Amino acid sequence: MVTRAEAEELLRTFFFDPRAARERASDALVGDPDPAVSSIGHQVVGIVLRDLGRTDEALAELRTAMRLARRSGDGEREADVRATLGASLATSGRVREGLVQLDRAASALSGVSLGRVLVRRAWVLSFLLERFDAGADDLRRAREIFARDDDLVWEARALHLEGVTRIGMGDLRGARDVFERSRAISTGLGNAGAVADSTHVLGWVDFLEGDLPAALERYADASARYDALGVTIVDLVYDQCTAFLSGGLTGDALEVVRQALAARPLQAREQADLLLAEAEAALAAGDLPRATSAADRAGRMFRRQDRTSHALRADLLAIAARADAGRPASALLRRVEALVDAARATGAPELPPALLLGARIAGQVRSARAAGLAHTWLEEAAAFRAAGRGTGSTRALGWLALARLRAAADDPAGVLRACDRGLSALDEHRATLGSTELRARTSGHGTELAELGTRTALASGDARRLLRWSERWRATSLAVPPSVRDHDPETSTELAALRAHHRRIDDARAAGEPTDVLQARTARLEQSVRRRLFHERGTGTTVGSLDVAVLLDALREDDTVLVELTELDGVLHALTAGRGRVRHRVVGQAASAAKAVDFALFTLRQAARGRRAQLDVAGARLERALLASALDGVGESRVVVSATAALQGVPWGLLPSLAHGPVTSTPSARLWLRARVAAPADGDRRVMLVGPGLGSGGAEVPVVAADDPGAEVLSGDAATVSAALAALDGAALAHVAAHGHFREDSPLFSSLTLADGPLLVHDLQRLERAPHRVVLSACESGVMQPVGDQELLGLAAALLSMGTAGVVSSLAEVDDAATVDVMVALHARLRQGGGLGEAMLAAREAAAGDPVLAATAASFTVLGT
Repeated sequence: MVTRAEAEELLRTFFFDPRAARERASDALVGDPDPAVSSIGHQVVGIVLRDLGRTDEALAELRTAMRLARRSGDGEREADVRATLGASLATSGRVREGLVQLDRAASALSGVSLGRVLVRRAWVLSFLLERFDAGADDLRRAREIFARDDDLVWEARALHLEGVTRIGMGDLRGARDVFERSRAISTGLGNAGAVADSTHVLGWVDFLEGDLPAALERYADASARYDALGVTIVDLVYDQCTAFLSGGLTGDALEVVRQALAARPLQAREQADLLLAEAEAALAAGDLPRATSAADRAGRMFRRQDRTSHALRADLLAIAARADAGRPASALLRRVEALVDAARATGAPELPPALLLGARIAGQVRSARAAGLAHTWLEEAAAFRAAGRGTGSTRALGWLALARLRAAADDPAGVLRACDRGLSALDEHRATLGSTELRARTSGHGTELAELGTRTALASGDARRLLRWSERWRATSLAVPPSVRDHDPETSTELAALRAHHRRIDDARAAGEPTDVLQARTARLEQSVRRRLFHERGTGTTVGSLDVAVLLDALREDDTVLVELTELDGVLHALTAGRGRVRHRVVGQAASAAKAVDFALFTLRQAARGRRAQLDVAGARLERALLASALDGVGESRVVVSATAALQGVPWGLLPSLAHGPVTSTPSARLWLRARVAAPADGDRRVMLVGPGLGSGGAEVPVVAADDPGAEVLSGDAATVSAALAALDGAALAHVAAHGHFREDSPLFSSLTLADGPLLVHDLQRLERAPHRVVLSACESGVMQPVGDQELLGLAAALLSMGTAGVVSSLAEVDDAATVDVMVALHARLRQGGGLGEAMLAAREAAAGDPVLAATAASFTVLGT
């Protein structure tokens, strides 16, 4: 037999371990002859079922609990069940009906029992209906009751909900304080579920304050705590999705939603929240039909649930998806007007993006009224640029609105100032991010500002101004070195485990055994490493704009000409800087340039395989499509090319006008300026040759070593990841002859295969000192992935970001035997002095006359100096 007191205690503390509480309630309480005890049992089971998303079963259990409570004749027992039923009805989407039950329960109770009802009602008022003032009143009364009766369990719950209410009222500092107090009480009580809740909401505060790494770290911690309890919390999933999207991680956002949708049955409220998250992620990923469908369904559900602010968010996404899909602006204008009015009336955070969207739609409608609306909305949105009006992204929206106003007023200088200020706001936000991937992907938030600034600079006819704006948002994530040189123990352990898994996969494949399980474990490890690195904090360092005068002085000093390519509205432009001036030429369609690059890489692959290929035809086509007349008058100067992110994989040595002179490339002019003054660390003059001797690759290492007795060689089984990292650290020249693997799906897991497994980009970022120059002789070792807006990820990009001055790498498949000859010629020239551009020229000249050798030499490119 279970006493009434024991049953009441189980009800009070069941959320410490919901599964165990449900089992005990089912086994010991539900069948008890005392209707009050049995009522408590059904109530506990109903709450647990509700939280598992099994709404119909939960409501059935709670109605049974109500009948038993009435039979017991205990009015307080009946009112407590009624309160639980009311909260559950509200959770299922029947909010008004739930509030009626909660009001009836509150009117029938006093003391601690009333306090618990007030907390439940406050949750409905604040969390579901956004009636924060009313929720705060209930919580104030409840906390007074709990303090008087020393009920720490419910005091912690009330504090937690008070934090949510404070956030709704804009008091983030107060919210953090009460969340911390709630967490401290729950930790003392050993309430793991409540500690997980507090961890989650503290991450939410971090996110709202603009600290994305801290938010992602707390969310990951909360997720692990919930996993240990065997529960899925949809609110956390939604917040994780939002955080991933703010970091430009659309794939991660969609994946976290997909997993939650499949995890368990969902309550109506939870389903609506996940549909909203799905709509946001799909819109960011460009899946407009999916975004439209999910947003429409979420909006209908939110309105049935009386969740006004969530419905506004769904409407914003639904209208944006339709606008992006090219729906007639006139048909969307009335709907966006209603959205703006509602967001303004409620002070919803959706107001700034709603104003920008409305101005965009109104601007496409030809009427005086629509023009007036567009102007009014832009003025209102521009006010959000002020400090303290939200996150860096929100302030950037304000600056974008101001830039559009200045454009309408024919004030190009004002446009450029506003665009620059908006990008600076985003720069400050990105400076808080330690993850190279996060910094690169978040650049997408500045696309509209960068394009408007560049378009305005182009219209000015000032080539120097256009060069500055071409550089303003280009490869900025690479210009900031990684903030952390060493990984935390967990990350280091998982990277070591990854290498072990790759070895097992290779062994299994060699033995003809299945690898599915190993590959799944490897994918999970990669995801864990990747997301843990998102938690790293940035240095706070931002990158200034290009000083064109400084660039021109450096180019004159080095007798070098820079050709920078920029794309705008599908047209490729070339800016040639050198000899004290900048010239602008329109090249042609960017699509034609991309096709020419694909054809050139295909031709190189064919030639490397010994097949007939017209390298001269491919080179001439490349030059016409990428440079046109941009090289006219360059003469014998060295050439450095800075292409767009989409055109980084260009074999520049194949172009007729560049084949007979030293040519290098760089992601941005600013990186070139940094690289030209770089020097070997601490005067280190070591030449390191690393060749694990796997398969047929790396045959050049002993040949090069024979010609350079001073070189240090790391070969065979000794060429492990740890030994290679020690060799690379600070070396003047490091040559790594190992098979490479570029990961288009996750560029920072691109690797070089060493004796004990892959050396990843993440491993390279652990180096204390970047090697001064690096030669990567593996096939496709120079391939980089464009991400975000004009950003790049990959092996070569990571080395440049760390401070390496120059990288020789291949863009295509190369012949192993021919690579030996090319590398021998390259090293011979380096020993004579000079830069990598001159060394690569010598290799091309030595390869002339032999199609396979020429194709191999042309496949290698120099990034940096």
